[in-house]
Amino acid sequence: MVRVEREAIEFGWMTGYITALGTDYFAFEIVTGSVRLDGVACLRYADVTACGPEPRSGFIERAMKARGLARASQLPVDLASLSRIIESCGNAFPIITLHVPHSDGQGYDCFIGKVIGVNEDSVDFRHITPDGVWEDALLEIPFDEITRVDFGGDYEEALLLAAGRPPAI
Repeated sequence: MVRVEREAIEFGWMTGYITALGTDYFAFEIVTGSVRLDGVACLRYADVTACGPEPRSGFIERAMKARGLARASQLPVDLASLSRIIESCGNAFPIITLHVPHSDGQGYDCFIGKVIGVNEDSVDFRHITPDGVWEDALLEIPFDEITRVDFGGDYEEALLLAAGRPPAI
């Protein structure tokens, strides 16, 4: 169990397990502050500013065991490239999250929704608003703007439950 920091993109750290390694990205199973598993983030090595042992790992692992929480044994993600990450996650999960940093370097936007298509340099994406409503138009998000891809998290599930299946385009 480790802590990962990405100071240039977000404040603080994430706690979890590095579960798979690719050339430019790694898969990180997230453990929340309330000691719950909350999906997986695919992060770029280039964005990581610090990575080290989680100082409270003993407590966290005992609490996870007491709750009967089990880590993912296999992840349905291909870490060969960003396009393969998005395509494989989009095939395995009904919705995923794409993180796009603000141009001023202060924070980022999360686009949660369904992968419609993967192009040479971008992804066609059907977005769910924070109110749990599918947007009518597709977004085309360039790969060079995406720094993180998440899947299998509680918030994604909540939005999908509220929004239901996406209407036909």
